[in-house]
Amino acid sequence: MKNLNLLPVSEESKKRLSTSARMYKQYARIFIEVISFNENRLIVRVEQKELVNGKYLTKKELTERVRDMLKDEIPQEWKVTVSAVDFDRKDIDAISVDWLKKRMEKLGLKNKHISNHTGIDKCTVSSIISGDKELTKWHKIAFYYFFKYYEVAQFG
Repeated sequence: MKNLNLLPVSEESKKRLSTSARMYKQYARIFIEVISFNENRLIVRVEQKELVNGKYLTKKELTERVRDMLKDEIPQEWKVTVSAVDFDRKDIDAISVDWLKKRMEKLGLKNKHISNHTGIDKCTVSSIISGDKELTKWHKIAFYYFFKYYEVAQFG
């Protein structure tokens, strides 16, 4: 389980969480990662990267598995947000310049904000928005996760 060291829990709890996450990865191709922990707010990302026996879990099922795994290992007062990612990737493939513009407008973000938080050069962001440059798969992924995290964490 990536970034498990961010959690202020006992070594025993970390060991159990690590074992559970390793089993999910090995047997169900489910990858679990701690994204952040701050002021009793935990954000976890979960994704099933391959079909197992021709089946993949829904976002709801992935979220339930992570919550069950965490249930007895973290304090009950922690607010847990689980960001489950669809296996089929239609969510990322659907990102377009129009999608990007709408999200930026809705959240009051400028090109420089997007650049600062995604690592995509400000000129590249401007070129994408103006239609002079194509959105690459990498750009779509960066925008998708940036906005997903931005909306959940409400940072600015």
